[in-house]
Parts: sequence; structure tokens; C-alpha cells
Amino acid sequence: MKIGFITNEDKDKSFVYTNELINFCIKQNTTPLILKNFKNMIYSQKVLFLNQTELFKQSDFIIILGGDGTILRWAKKIAKFNKNILGINMGTLGYLTDVEKHEGYIAIKNVLDNNYNVEKRMMLSATINNKEYICLNEVNINNGNVSRMVKIGIDINDRFVDAFSADGLIISTPTGSTAYNLSAGGPILKPDTELMAITYVCPHALFSRPYVISSNDKIRAYVTNKDNVAYLSLDGQDSIPIKYGDSVYIKKSSFYTNIIKTSRLSFYDILRRKMFEIRK
Repeated sequence: MKIGFITNEDKDKSFVYTNELINFCIKQNTTPLILKNFKNMIYSQKVLFLNQTELFKQSDFIIILGGDGTILRWAKKIAKFNKNILGINMGTLGYLTDVEKHEGYIAIKNVLDNNYNVEKRMMLSATINNKEYICLNEVNINNGNVSRMVKIGIDINDRFVDAFSADGLIISTPTGSTAYNLSAGGPILKPDTELMAITYVCPHALFSRPYVISSNDKIRAYVTNKDNVAYLSLDGQDSIPIKYGDSVYIKKSSFYTNIIKTSRLSFYDILRRKMFEIRK
């Protein structure tokens, strides 16, 4: 079996923990795969160093060491290869990485022993100016952190829904519902459902509530004020200008992120635990 490794360099400085897990995997008669640019960080000689595409193609599953942000950065790339991801949390707050660092060896052994489940997480597709982007958590249209609102219009399935002034708009997957969407007052969606949440960010309105719509629905969002420039971001990792006359088309992506679950904790257990950590 071949196991791909993706490590967040800031979370595992000098790759100490990565090397420990690699040695463990070698003892389990597996072959670890590492990106070529990390060759100087790996001690073992029984490792294959590959480019990104080959690592994704050849891996039977991929271990990501970091936090939820690390998974979000890599999920859109890995999803196109339909590979399963085992996230090991080395950050402070993990919904996607529910395996903690001290549980890493046990989690890997469970996967090798076929003692795990895979959760298929819905992703979103956002198209602007004929260029498509995909993301796992949310599509966000915002004011670019300037102290003025942006006026945004929304159509769903070619039907006008609303035009409003706000700091931004979030279209979230169930996975992303516990991220920025939650902070903006949006609803929590169970991660194995296929729904989308539409949440306004600081709207200039006395009465505004989030929408929950079907994953089969198609959304068009656009700037309705000629003097406004908004920005499109996906999982908080992009900043693409949206001018008056541009439209962003958002729908369910054909790709999924496949998250390996070795823990017996339910979504509600994890949510309760993480919310308690936030309150502390």
C-alpha cells in the first residue's frame, strides 16, 4: 500500500512528527510518498519522492498533517483524484481533522486494518468570467475589508430573490456551516446532508435571515451598484475582484472531499467539544 503525506511546515517544524509517522508506516510494510520539495526533510531511504500529480495518483490514501486550514488548501486539489484523506490535527481547532496528534498511530493502523468509515463531503463550484473554482467550506463575496458596504443581488434558479447592502455574503456547504457561516449567524448543517446555506454578513437591514436551499439549486450573485467592487474568496484563500456587470454562478460541485473517520465521535460530539474549547 502507498500512503501519501502532506505536511504543514508551520505546524510540524523540521518534520519531526512527519518522520515518526513515516517510520511507523514503513514498519507496517507500506510505502510513504512525499513531495519532492521536502526531500531534505525526510530521513528514511524507503520513501518515494514525487511531484504533486503523481503523489495524488499513486496514493491509496493521503495523510494531511496540520489543521482544518491545511485540509482546505489541499482538498480542492485532492478531490479531483477521488482520494481519501486522513487528517491529523496539529492545529488548535479541528472539525475536519478529528484525529489528534497523539492518536495518529492508532488512526493509521485502523485505516490499514480497514477499520474506518469515509464521509463524502459536498463541495461547491463558483464560476466567474468563465473560470471555475471549487471549494469545500464556502464561497464568500465581500467588501474587501474596506469600511463601506457592498450591494449584492441574488437569483436562485433564475428567479430574483433579494438585493441588499452588507459587508458580504456567504454561500456555505454543510461542512463549512460550522466555520465562517457560523460566526456570521448562519445555521449549522449536518455534514452528511447535501444543502447550501446563504447567510448575509452584517446586513444593513432590520430583518434578514439565512436561507437553507437544496444542493440542486443554482445561485447567481452580482454587484448591483456601479460604484462598488466586491471580492470573491473561496475557503478564505482567494481574492478575485467582482465588478458591476460580473456574475458569480454557484452550484454544487461534481467533486467530493472524502474524509476518513476512525474516531467513534459523532458530529454532535465533535461540535460540542469544539464549541466548549471556543468558550474557554
